[in-house]
Amino acid sequence: MKRKGLLYFSVVFLCLLVSCYNKQNSNNNYQFTAKPIVKTVGNIDVMVDPNVEMMMLIGRLASAAPYNFNNSDSIYSIQYIDEIDEYFEDFKYDPVVLSLRNNGLIYGRVPEYGIYLNETVAGYIMDINNKNFIVQTANHLPAKTIPYYASNVFLEQVRNFRKNSNFDTFFIEHVADYEKIIDEKISILSKFAFDTWMEDFYGIKTKEPLCLYFSDLTGGGNFGLIIKNSKGKDIPHAVITAAPVDERYFLYLVTHEFSHPRTLRIVEKLYENKKIKSMFSNLFYENSSLYISQGYRSALFILNETINQACANKFLEKAWTESEMKMFNEQAVLEYHKWIYVPQIAEFLDNYENNRKKYKTLEDFVPELEKFILTLE
Repeated sequence: MKRKGLLYFSVVFLCLLVSCYNKQNSNNNYQFTAKPIVKTVGNIDVMVDPNVEMMMLIGRLASAAPYNFNNSDSIYSIQYIDEIDEYFEDFKYDPVVLSLRNNGLIYGRVPEYGIYLNETVAGYIMDINNKNFIVQTANHLPAKTIPYYASNVFLEQVRNFRKNSNFDTFFIEHVADYEKIIDEKISILSKFAFDTWMEDFYGIKTKEPLCLYFSDLTGGGNFGLIIKNSKGKDIPHAVITAAPVDERYFLYLVTHEFSHPRTLRIVEKLYENKKIKSMFSNLFYENSSLYISQGYRSALFILNETINQACANKFLEKAWTESEMKMFNEQAVLEYHKWIYVPQIAEFLDNYENNRKKYKTLEDFVPELEKFILTLE
């Protein structure tokens, strides 16, 4: 009897195992119909991507910052957001929504995860154990050490959400809207040859194109991300609002966000200087309530924004009139953000631009930049 019982148990267990395997295998083989909409201008791929849009939608359902904005009160109030909220109303308590909230996915972490997902949402664009799978928004840590990347449970929840919510149907219904957004922005990028400026100013050439993502779900956040390929090459990515904005503001967003991946390591190097760290710590303390309200949580954030915008200014100086540049510095840079050293640093960068035979890349200029920043205290 014991032997028969053991045999029966083994058969049942194997049947259950095979059933679970077949169910999982069937789910992984499910084909999604929505595909990225991609158009290229120069060396920039401009797109609306279903995985990125889906992740930011999940962020909104989870009330994660900054996706939790009130559409009716937003300056970007548009019908698309109302349609999103209505269509996915029944998924506010989906398992992936709770998991996203518990894992602390906010700001750039949300679209970054979507960028790394592969088209089948059954894995990532590179193996989780690849040494080059480094996640920028988690202090350059390997993805395999980050719970929501390493967790097959979270990955399965994301995949199930895309499948069960009929997200692809919603996405496909709005393809014409997405294409209109892309076409409008491409005409501006082409007019100002932004990709050429990026390559020339930072002195870094990439065979792979820059990637620019649009979404109406950004809320108050726009993001510049370093996304590594499987060989470890840094490819600048930017995720910005698709809302209708004027040409000048669009150029500001593109330049600012695409510059972040190129200035991040420079900022980290400058922050190692104790005097510079102290200098920006004092600045942060003096304006902490304002900075915190804008999402900047430490002196490092302010140094980061300062260096980044000073570099971005060098493009805007070429694209805007002198009066437009003056107004931008006075109202946006100095008054609104209180990035008080931006104009001086931007002017000092003329020394970099005028001596490119000596400084092949911006990183080559860091020692001079470091000395100059110390004179501003």
